Order: sequence, then structure tokens, then C-alpha cells
Amino acid sequence: MQKLAGNLFLFVCFIIIALSCSTHLGLAQLIMLPQQEVYALREIATTMGAKYWTFNAGTCRIETVGLTEKQPKGSEGNTECDCNFENGTVCHIATLTLMGYSLPGLLPPQLVKLPYLRKIDFSYNYLSGTIPKEWASMKLNYFSVLVNRLSGEIPKELGNITNLTDLNLEANQFSGSLPTELGNLVNLQTLMLSSNQLTGYLPETFSGLRILTDL
Repeated sequence: MQKLAGNLFLFVCFIIIALSCSTHLGLAQLIMLPQQEVYALREIATTMGAKYWTFNAGTCRIETVGLTEKQPKGSEGNTECDCNFENGTVCHIATLTLMGYSLPGLLPPQLVKLPYLRKIDFSYNYLSGTIPKEWASMKLNYFSVLVNRLSGEIPKELGNITNLTDLNLEANQFSGSLPTELGNLVNLQTLMLSSNQLTGYLPETFSGLRILTDL
């Protein structure tokens, strides 16, 4: 009888420890995202014209975005977090994709509130206006606004985003000549500019884009 009671006690202890470990593991898997980045994402979605927005900060996942609650066919709404900060206890938004939602707003200046953002893809929307000059301070590697309604001249400030490896401005309504400052993008590998209303010739500064393979 004592042996049975002892075994029962050990079993109960095992269950308690297992549940405790499971709880701690679940908490550890939750992403610790700064609240200001969560607020910034909502501002960004609103500026881009989204009427619906639900973001799960604990999993770094967009749950609802767009003009309706139902996700359009072929659309992609995605965020990725980089959790290599503070020994893995703090995460930051590194990737933001809002593609194929027919969003009718503007490109959001609020992107600068996501200082660790490296990749944005806002392709296949109805975004208008031009590229915010505020983005010049960002550390983007990848930037695509393929198939939108952006217009005006390409801002020379883009030349300050020297980490860029991929820049896709194709199928918009950009006009004027290409800014010579784009020649500062020495890490650029892909530059897509077709189907716009650009005039003039390629700037001589483009000769410095030595690893550019797609133009």
C-alpha cells in the first residue's frame, strides 16, 4: 500500500513538473514585440487604406487585413520578426508583405517607426502618391511596389538606402528622369523600372553599380 501511495505521489509530481515546463515553454515561444511597433503597424495599414486590421503580437502574425474581412484570392499578408535581440527576449519586425489587397491609400511614412525593417513588398495594390522621403533613413534590403499607381519623380533620397539589393518600381506612373543618386546603391543586384513614364537616359553614376544583374 505504501509502495502504491509512493508511486502515485511520484506520478502526480511528474504531471505537475510536466505541466509547469509546458507552460514555461509556451510563454517562451511568445514573441516579445515592442508595443510601439505594434501601433506603427496599425498606422501603416490605415495609411495604405486597409479597413480591417488584426495583428497578433504574440506570434508576429497578421490575422486580418484588407478592404474586407475575407482575404482576396492570391493576396499575401505577412510579417516576419527577428528575435536575435536581448538574448532572444526581444523581437523586431523585419519583413512586411501586403501584396494583392487592392489597397487604395498611400505609401506610409510610418515605416520609419520600424527601425529593424529590412524587406517590404507592397506589390499589386492601388497605392497612389509617391515614395516618402522619410524612408531615406531606413536600412531596407528589399523594396517592391510592383503594379501600383504611384506617380511623380523618383525621389533622390532613395539613393541613401545603400543596403538595398532589390528595388522594384515596375508598372507604376513614375515620371521624369532617373536621379543620379541611385548610383549610390552599390549593393543593388536588381532594379526594375519598366512600364513607367520615365524620360532621359541612364545616369553615368550607374556605372558604379557593379553587381547589378537585372535592369
